Amino acid sequence: MQKGLLTILALALLAGTTLLNNSQSIESTSFLEDKLMKEYQMWQQEHGKRYSTFENTHRFGIFKQNYAYVQEHQKRFEAGLETYELGMNIFADISVEEFEAKYLNFRASNKYQSDQIFRGEGRQIPDSVDLRNDGLVGPVQNQGSCGSCWAFSAVGALETALRQSGATTVELSEQELVDCVKGGEYESDGCNGGFMFESFDYASKYGIAIKSEYTYVAVAQECQSKKTKTRYQFNGFVEVESLNSQAYLEAASQHALSVGVNARGINFQLYRKGIFSSVCDGKVESLNHAIVNVGYASDYYLLKNSWGLSWGEAGFIRFARIADKVGQCGVHQDVTYPIYKKNSAVIQ
Repeated sequence: MQKGLLTILALALLAGTTLLNNSQSIESTSFLEDKLMKEYQMWQQEHGKRYSTFENTHRFGIFKQNYAYVQEHQKRFEAGLETYELGMNIFADISVEEFEAKYLNFRASNKYQSDQIFRGEGRQIPDSVDLRNDGLVGPVQNQGSCGSCWAFSAVGALETALRQSGATTVELSEQELVDCVKGGEYESDGCNGGFMFESFDYASKYGIAIKSEYTYVAVAQECQSKKTKTRYQFNGFVEVESLNSQAYLEAASQHALSVGVNARGINFQLYRKGIFSSVCDGKVESLNHAIVNVGYASDYYLLKNSWGLSWGEAGFIRFARIADKVGQCGVHQDVTYPIYKKNSAVIQ
């Protein structure tokens, strides 16, 4: 009788302990969920995100997954296993698949581009270059949900070529390229992707408007170039010899370069700061994002993106400079820059 009573008491104590542990676990989970929801709400405020109730639940689920990934990556960074940090930037509630479909629309080209080829010749170049220091790089822009990275990459290089001639405050129109570099002689397709070299060809044949006369709206429209007055005429473009790191460096010491990279994956999507070094396919057919090289150092290339100031290092990324002919994520594969001669006509 006494043994039976002791057994019942023991079982009751065990059950109580289990219930207490479960209760504490639920409370702990609930606390973490509430804390993360507050993080999400503050993030929404910061980035101006508003959704319906159903959509908000879906976005919060993606945000949680990305948050957990960022926390794990940060542990690896603090342990010295990564060279860069991730963060909950404006893309933190978007899945990798959505992100790739919406933002990675650059299409590399294997076809003949220019009869002017820049080859590495062992020229003496500085140990490091940052074109921003000389006021030669225009402001970081935001392409929005339009897949127009190719137009922003082209304009970034066009503006630097123009600023090197002394026109240091001029900003050019990405929207004109989105609207007008298509059909007939061109294969670019507005928000569905395009080519930088076609943009340079267009700016050389027809000129390009200033941004204030042809503003960016992040959707493709009918070409309105005839309505603009101030237009800058360029003088062709140069193709940098592909798979040649020396040619790339020599060109980067003098020019802003339009380049294609493979930006696939959550690490590029949520990049915050540091030298980006990640295993990725560097084949030319894998290039899916266009960006602008505006400098270099001993261990990285300095690239200017078009996803706004909240991404990366105020819109820039330090891209690992590696001993590989294709470069980090294929950066040496598709490289061009435009030519602007100081006495070129400005159509007004």
